[in-house]
Amino acid sequence: MTLDEKVHGLRLHVIRRAEALGNVSRACREAGISRALFYRWRRRLERYGPDGVHPRRHQARPGRPVQLAPETERVLLSVAVSAATWGASRIAAYLQHRWQLRVAPSTVQRALRRAGLATRRQRLLVLEQRAVQTAGLLTERTRRALWQAQHGQPRHVAAREPGELVCLDTFYIGQLKGVGKVWQITACDAACSYGVAWLLPAHTAAAAAHFLRRILLPLYRRAGWRLRRVLTDGGPEFKGLFDEACRALGLRHTRTKPRHAWTNGFVERLQGTILQEHWRVAFRRRYFTSRTALQRSLEAFMQSYNHERPHQGYRVRGRTPATLFWGAARG
Repeated sequence: MTLDEKVHGLRLHVIRRAEALGNVSRACREAGISRALFYRWRRRLERYGPDGVHPRRHQARPGRPVQLAPETERVLLSVAVSAATWGASRIAAYLQHRWQLRVAPSTVQRALRRAGLATRRQRLLVLEQRAVQTAGLLTERTRRALWQAQHGQPRHVAAREPGELVCLDTFYIGQLKGVGKVWQITACDAACSYGVAWLLPAHTAAAAAHFLRRILLPLYRRAGWRLRRVLTDGGPEFKGLFDEACRALGLRHTRTKPRHAWTNGFVERLQGTILQEHWRVAFRRRYFTSRTALQRSLEAFMQSYNHERPHQGYRVRGRTPATLFWGAARG
């Protein structure tokens, strides 16, 4: 049943309901419509029959016809791809100077949009793909785009259940008067987005290993999940003693490739959220004089992040991370 058919049936139902009740006002209250709208429907029914209350069909107005000759558009697109960083105004000026073609910049932009070349990034991608075919040049961005085109969907760092993969990263908050340098270590579960943030006493591998042993691992045990793998970048805080702690705890430790921060995007995004929604607000509301006060403020935000704030990502789909993370303990 289409939407028009449902609306048509609803209107007929309201009119019949009013006749059965003998009370137009009551029928209108049940349907949530005004009496003026009801009488308009009934007049159309009496004049034209049941088809008279069918929703009116509105046709879209035809769009503006293309004002560009096909041969001119081909020249325009070839210039846009060969000079991929040029904007619409510069392309229009070049066409007039080189080819004596008078084309407005707005017309150039519409032609680029029709061809899927409206942005500089799109034009550069086409240029790189052509370079692959001719000279064999292949950048990392082109490699990812070609992989996505072949497989139909972008690659994701994925996990089926909490504890299978936990992303870790450190974050320099700043040097605070009376407190000193403050570093934060953040963990984000790749399966359910559950986040854990803690202030480090020092930016060292020993402090990161202590967080792993005393904070993260006991948390997963209380929730009923087994922590199996951690993903970090190649920072010095995730080497040496941190590697030894992973081996002692039976954890698999993997690292991202150099200059591939997006591989650890879950925790990178979480740290951006903590910075934007917590620290930049908290530092304007309160003057912190101790690490204890900072830690309490951070824990209060993470409590809200995990237990109260619904997440709209493809992993959680409108639920809170705590709903998935603590499900095993409640079950």
